[in-house]
Order: sequence, then C-alpha cells, then structure tokens
Amino acid sequence: MHWRHETPERQAKIAAAIGNHDVVNLVVVGMPLDGRRQERARAICTERLLYELDSLGVAHVWLEARHSALNERDLRLVKALRGKRSISSSIRVEFARPKDEPMLWIPDAVAGAVNGARSGTVSVLDDIGQIDVIEIDLP
Repeated sequence: MHWRHETPERQAKIAAAIGNHDVVNLVVVGMPLDGRRQERARAICTERLLYELDSLGVAHVWLEARHSALNERDLRLVKALRGKRSISSSIRVEFARPKDEPMLWIPDAVAGAVNGARSGTVSVLDDIGQIDVIEIDLP
C-alpha cells in the first residue's frame, strides 16, 4: 500500500482503520522543500521527529529502509544526535521494509493524509484522529 496510489474511498477506509487504534500520530513537516537539498531536509525533520518520540518515551523507532548508503547516513545522524544529547542512548532506531513490518504503512498513510489536507486534495484527517503536526522552516 502507498497512500498516493489509493483511491479516495480506500484512503477513507485506511484513515478510519488507523483512527480505530490507539496510536500516536506525529508528523514533522519541513517547508519550503528544495528538491536539491532533500536529504538535508530529511535530516532536519528526522532530528526533530526522533527528539519528539524520545520525549514521549518511545523506546524503538522503525524507519522505512532505503538504499544501504542512505540508511548509513540516517544511522550517522542518530549517532550524532546521541553525541550531542538531542536524543537519549536508550532509543533504538532500526530499518525495515513495509512488506516485512506492516506498521510502517501507518506513517505513510498519516503523512499522505496530512500532505493531502495541506494541498486541499484529501479530507480524511478527522477519521485518523489526533495528529500532532510540527512545522519546521527549512533553511
């Protein structure tokens, strides 16, 4: 499943299914996005996301696996965040593919719904439940 490939009817069903579960929906949005600096934007948003999750007491974070070099870049970021004590050493960050870890579909759907609502194309946010959106001004 990829949110952007789903029909509006299916998106509504997915949103309702997420809303029926006790999950924390936290989205970090960095704007404006310069396509040439996408990895930098990802790092800034990931830093804030991990900080917020650590503050909530989350012990284990699964990120969607990408190319191995990009996963390594993400791990270097995590190590640097621990080094400057932006996140605690107790939070675990690992990678998985959505086909192996179905819970990774939830952040895809929530982020897609937030993005759709921001652009005016999707209106299922109320079905998902509470979503905390943190906006970051990217350099």
